[in-house]
Amino acid sequence: MTTDHKINGAGPRPSVYIHRVGPAYYRYMDRENESALSAFADVVSDGPTEAVRSPEDLAARMRGCSAILSLAGGWTDEITAGVLKSAGTIRHICIAHWGGQLVDAAKEAGIPVTEGSNANTVAVAEWTLTSALMGIRRLHIFDKMLRSGSPWGTPVDAGLLCETTVGLIGLGRIGSRCAHYFNALGARVIAYDPYCPQDRAVQMNIALVPLHELLATAVVISIHLPVTPETTGMLGAQEFSLIRDGAVFINSARSAFYNEDVLLAELKKERFSAYLDVFSQEPLPAIHPLCQLRNVILTPHIAGNNAPMYLRCGREAIETLRACFAGEGLRNLQYA
Repeated sequence: MTTDHKINGAGPRPSVYIHRVGPAYYRYMDRENESALSAFADVVSDGPTEAVRSPEDLAARMRGCSAILSLAGGWTDEITAGVLKSAGTIRHICIAHWGGQLVDAAKEAGIPVTEGSNANTVAVAEWTLTSALMGIRRLHIFDKMLRSGSPWGTPVDAGLLCETTVGLIGLGRIGSRCAHYFNALGARVIAYDPYCPQDRAVQMNIALVPLHELLATAVVISIHLPVTPETTGMLGAQEFSLIRDGAVFINSARSAFYNEDVLLAELKKERFSAYLDVFSQEPLPAIHPLCQLRNVILTPHIAGNNAPMYLRCGREAIETLRACFAGEGLRNLQYA
């Protein structure tokens, strides 16, 4: 059921339209987030409804609002450039989570878009850090030893992250956040990113290196790339053969960067371990060969997915809107 929330305040206030996300609304908007938004704006909310409005009805719904809060951009197919132009009053779109086609529609309509939340970035970076620590300390090995009846285990070549070289493939938002975490724990951070300026890498205390050098040098290797024609299939048998024995290979991005069968063949040699959150087939079948390997830790595409992350998405998007309306500028601008 569609709900209207009009919050009246003294003096002129901006109006914000919250587009529908179905029951997922409650992932992003608890009472605290709703109160934070209504403190500085009048709100027109479609709340938890899944009903799709006609273009005419949708434009009328938005008319008079100066901004759209899109909680999950993946739900926004019906917000076209035509709808935005027909509404006529939208001056800013803030996306809390996922971009979807809304960015393209806004670009065509000439409306700036901000992505108000780095919550997903933080969640994936924490998962990456956790995987690196578990891999370096060999927790998966000690767990299996203890469960098999060896109370103290046997000598295992575990290490310290602060004595480790970490290699990041990609220095976008998530890769950069990971670099911050690894630097804070004393690791040496190297990275491959042909689009990262040298001065930016120096500021982040990162040494830029060629891909083959990273693969052969790093003890922890983690991928943080977008899927593009350039990055698809970039890791093959030759690249995986460069990874040093005892290394920890981490992927929370996508599986399109390599042929999964090639990675599987290398992992069967048990030269290095892998922490994988993404696969060519999802959900991953229990009979998949990866599930049979003792040097592989698997999670079901949840690196960026947990309840606090969703609420933080909403909270940070609301703060981005507040800052915009207060004249503090557009943060995390995606398109203007």
